[in-house]
Amino acid sequence: MNKSRQHLIQRNHIWYARLSIPKDVRAKLGRKREYIQSLKTGDINTAEVRKNLLIAEWKNAINMARGSASAIESKAIRLRNDDSSSSDRVDPLTGMSDKDYYAESIAESLDDNEQEQFYNYYTGRVGTPFEYFAEDFIKYTYPNPKTAQDVRSSLKMFAEFCPTLTDVKKRKVLKWLETETRARNTVSKKFSHLSNYWKYLQSRELVDIDLHPFYGVDLPKSLRKTESREPFTDQEIKSIFEELEKLSDDVLTAACSIAIYTGARVSEIGALKVDDVVTLEGVKCIQINNAKTSAGNRIVPIHPKLLYLIFELLQGNEDEFLISKLKTKRDAKDRGDIISKRFARLVRSKLELPKSKVFHSFRNTVATKLESAGIPENIAADIIGHDKDTMTYGLYSGGTSIKQRYEAIKKIGYYL
Repeated sequence: MNKSRQHLIQRNHIWYARLSIPKDVRAKLGRKREYIQSLKTGDINTAEVRKNLLIAEWKNAINMARGSASAIESKAIRLRNDDSSSSDRVDPLTGMSDKDYYAESIAESLDDNEQEQFYNYYTGRVGTPFEYFAEDFIKYTYPNPKTAQDVRSSLKMFAEFCPTLTDVKKRKVLKWLETETRARNTVSKKFSHLSNYWKYLQSRELVDIDLHPFYGVDLPKSLRKTESREPFTDQEIKSIFEELEKLSDDVLTAACSIAIYTGARVSEIGALKVDDVVTLEGVKCIQINNAKTSAGNRIVPIHPKLLYLIFELLQGNEDEFLISKLKTKRDAKDRGDIISKRFARLVRSKLELPKSKVFHSFRNTVATKLESAGIPENIAADIIGHDKDTMTYGLYSGGTSIKQRYEAIKKIGYYL
């Protein structure tokens, strides 16, 4: 037989694929002697392509019928990942989708042990890469792009210790913690991401609901404490802007200028767009969206000393972002990271400021200025983007007015 036409027959000018079913598995595969299916074409080249897909599927079914672990895993995972529209249709009486019914029909052809193996893979309980459900979890839990990236990094890191979900055990968690040399707050945050991911998997019955590898685990006492961030002094801010003038770094100058009069996070500043400059109640404002927390989504009036810079940024804009000269081949969410790294080089190499002085210190600085000016904490919280802890302001209040915030913002001053 011509090898290129193996597993092919022609009937009435139409090609069919065919494959003999071995005797030892015929009982499990409907007692048929062979698979045969029309390829719906009279063209031999098209038939060859379509045939290969069917033959691979049929051979996999034969291997499954023989109890091949690799074939069962392959079929189960492929079916689990089927995103076709028909797989989402759900029977209202049983709550089962078309995909579930198909999986059930496959399982019925297997013996008890093989069925358990198939369902373990189909549900994702066994043999699934640790990060397999990461994007679903992140999309469901962390809408903020910056936080989402932090979570993604945490899961990727832990996957080196536990490549699959079945590898996750308390001893592996402890082994990871023994290797950690980062600051306690950093490790604590990563631990929280991992614990939340596991809870998400348990809530969807993707892992054993009785297995709690992250419960009751304490962080090592040897982890160093995170160095607290300190506000800048007026003299330090003066030195920063003098150095920026020497460097002619317009991007970093704009970012720092916005920071000292708004207290915005670097990620928030990097993500600001032209459309985020708005006028409300007769006051020019910056609208911050997609912040790290819900309280971070806020409207900050523009300080009088910042108005001209904002006008210049709008006039010289080259793209959708307010600070448009920040060029990056990476995603928009990384713009803040680029600003932060450039600022770190400035304060460490040029000004030799301590590690407690970082871009985030501008938030501390603005908070300090507002407190020194006697601004009520609830107004300051609405400017900085902090949660309000009290029942009255935190739960029931709709927030302070734009004019209240504007009057507070105007009291931020520097002796430069």
